[in-house]
Amino acid sequence: MPAYYNEIDPYAAKWLRALIAGGLIPKGDVDERSILDVRAADLAGYDQCHFFAGIGGWPYALALAGWRGRVRKRLYGHPSMIKELLHAYGSNRRRTWDYDRSGYTGASEVGQCLRKVKFGKWRGSEPDPEYIESWGYALRGSFMEDHYWVPALRASLPPGALLRYAGADQMTLALGSLSATPDGCLVGLPDPDGGGGGVLVECKSIDPRSKLTGPKPEHEFQVQVGMGILRRSDYPECPDWAVISYIDASDWAKVTEFAVKYDDRKFVAAQQRAQAIASAASPDDLPAEGKIAGGRECHYCAYQRQCGDGEIATMPEGGVRLHPEAVKELKGLRDAERRLALVIEDNRATQALAHEAIKQFLRQHNARAHKEVDGSWSVQWSVVAGRRSLDTRAVEAAGINLEPYQKEGKPSERLTIT
Repeated sequence: MPAYYNEIDPYAAKWLRALIAGGLIPKGDVDERSILDVRAADLAGYDQCHFFAGIGGWPYALALAGWRGRVRKRLYGHPSMIKELLHAYGSNRRRTWDYDRSGYTGASEVGQCLRKVKFGKWRGSEPDPEYIESWGYALRGSFMEDHYWVPALRASLPPGALLRYAGADQMTLALGSLSATPDGCLVGLPDPDGGGGGVLVECKSIDPRSKLTGPKPEHEFQVQVGMGILRRSDYPECPDWAVISYIDASDWAKVTEFAVKYDDRKFVAAQQRAQAIASAASPDDLPAEGKIAGGRECHYCAYQRQCGDGEIATMPEGGVRLHPEAVKELKGLRDAERRLALVIEDNRATQALAHEAIKQFLRQHNARAHKEVDGSWSVQWSVVAGRRSLDTRAVEAAGINLEPYQKEGKPSERLTIT
């Protein structure tokens, strides 16, 4: 009789099917539904039932232990059971909006890669098939804001001070194609400048490993948009300042704050970016800023494959001979790139010398690290463990065929300049 495998993770489910096909675990059916949707009748006729199956460790272990007959596993105490229940609850706690957000570029989006933002608002656009959205960070932030940050501010404000547009009173502000949903605006506080326009406030939960020397650029852009919309609209608040508070996600007693002064030039830049997103006919009409900036943002992008496919699709087929004027212009572009490459290489060499000077200093002082008490700067010299890798030659020598588990990476484009 076949085995039943229940696994909600698509990647792990794919592994299970490959292991079944390779005869490494008992033949059976892989069910990717939530365990909450599985009924007793669904399990009829199976010799083995594996819930939270992962990549088949339990059935493989049972086979090694000599269990060949009928096995019914009910792992009520297994930690993955709680994980599944939490996932079912948490994934349905995402914030919803009572308006069509595709018509606006939000304050939290406008500082991100233009092409990525357009993908998210483009009609009919869906995330890459392999992309799995993580709701945990958003849930962490909204829980902290709703159940700690907002109640704490309202309970501790001095007489006459108010926290507006926060908690249940939070609202979305819009101006043209820009929108902002600030976490709140403090009004009625003593103002030494006599402005009285309030202070925009923004709550952020932060990974304890993050090193903050200032507000994150995307967060500074976010509050600039919020202040700009309030100042240019009919709202009574006209803030000159915003405060971004970063709360350590592992120790809520650790809070780092940064004050941000309103800059009208940055707000105008945000308006121009929002207009570029709104007027673009497709994402390919906008620059892939995440890639241009080094690709870090691309690692978390839901449209990474489509963006790369678009780059390849827009490459010309070639075979066209450039005329002399075009060759001259291309040569100018090439020479500019080569000059920049030389500067970068020189700076890289200079930086390497600076690194060696710091290491030599630490050797002389028999020290590995120093961190200022205020956290303004630090130097740390540490050992990085080597990466684990698969010895494919040894695997093949053992008679194991890895081909069924190999996959071809997505194509990419490359520009070679000499």
